[in-house]
Amino acid sequence: MSCRRFVWAAVAAGFCGCSDTPPEAGPADAGVDARLAPAIGTGDHSPASVTFTKLADDDDDVQEPRDLDFNPRVEGELWVVNFEDDSVVIIHDATGDDPEPEYKKDWYGYFTGEPASHFMAEPTAIAFGADETTFGTPGTFATCGESRNTYDDFAPPNDFMGAALWSSDLDVFANRPNLVLGSHLDMLHCGPLCMGLSHQEDNEYWAFTGRARDPESPFNQNAFLQEAAIVHYNFNEDDGIGNDNHSDGEAYQYVTGEVDYVSGVPSHLVYDEKTELLYIADTGNSRIAALDTDSGDADVQLVPHEPMFDYRVMDDAEITDVVPDGGVLDQPSGLALWNGHLYVSDHATGVIHAFDLEGTRVNYLDTGRGKDALAGIVMGPDERLYFVDMSYDEVLRIDVPPTP
Repeated sequence: MSCRRFVWAAVAAGFCGCSDTPPEAGPADAGVDARLAPAIGTGDHSPASVTFTKLADDDDDVQEPRDLDFNPRVEGELWVVNFEDDSVVIIHDATGDDPEPEYKKDWYGYFTGEPASHFMAEPTAIAFGADETTFGTPGTFATCGESRNTYDDFAPPNDFMGAALWSSDLDVFANRPNLVLGSHLDMLHCGPLCMGLSHQEDNEYWAFTGRARDPESPFNQNAFLQEAAIVHYNFNEDDGIGNDNHSDGEAYQYVTGEVDYVSGVPSHLVYDEKTELLYIADTGNSRIAALDTDSGDADVQLVPHEPMFDYRVMDDAEITDVVPDGGVLDQPSGLALWNGHLYVSDHATGVIHAFDLEGTRVNYLDTGRGKDALAGIVMGPDERLYFVDMSYDEVLRIDVPPTP
């Protein structure tokens, strides 16, 4: 497939998703040079100030994409998770001029003998992780989804959901139809309605979960609150292909009720290994927050759905505002950290913002995509920003014209 390049003008009559007038600069923007965050352009902040390069769309089986991430072990390989049918589209040579999308869906035929979806149900997030597995194949990634686990609507929801670990080797992932439990390597069932995911190190990940376990009912495996939380997962050693021994797994629940879930809108995360801060697109609270991952005290021990090494509530963890509610953000969703700046996609407005780590906005771009489109974003190895459009089933790259 050849690249299909196009520029959406702010007044393009044929684009029904155009947003309203871009947010005006306020006091927080005064005197700031957009060249500090040039990945979204240094022009007039309009759609016409950059070029949007379409890498894949519904003709390539992109179906309600929610997030994307680059495989660090294969040059230019971009993975996209499809919410609609629990699958991925892998875009080979995404950084080049001739991207090649490839559709993949993991086999899991527990109920019907057909591909099903427990391990990658309604995926909202993807993050690449460790370089090795227990069986020697390089490359892992994790996913999680906005699901309460209905086994493709064959059963009532039971909240038996959480982050799953996979091999990125295409001889393994979605290529094991003879295994009852598909090609997944591990899964910890401690977070239904998962909306965001970020890798820390080894097989450790942070997740935004829309339903938190109730600390007041630690022995009731099904006692989940209608409150959100941040969960730290450690798979430790993977289980191997299609196995389900999770006994060495760990999960720790942070800031219960201090972050807020919005149905249908991913709340993405990014971990900064230099500061050990976890940046959170706290969608329901219209803010970007930072969790000090070195803070908190282990308290209530929770009984998991399946045997695990440890599952606890962490009390008194420090979470602070970076970009507080009441500013320019409405429904922050996608999040990327690059060169000391946070890039944030706003699901409600179609605008991508750039902030310094003190919360000052230094740049913004109206994508012209309008309400309900933007979700996951990622900075590519080529220092260009990539994003998904949930409404139009597209994966795009922002190409910034050279500065005159």
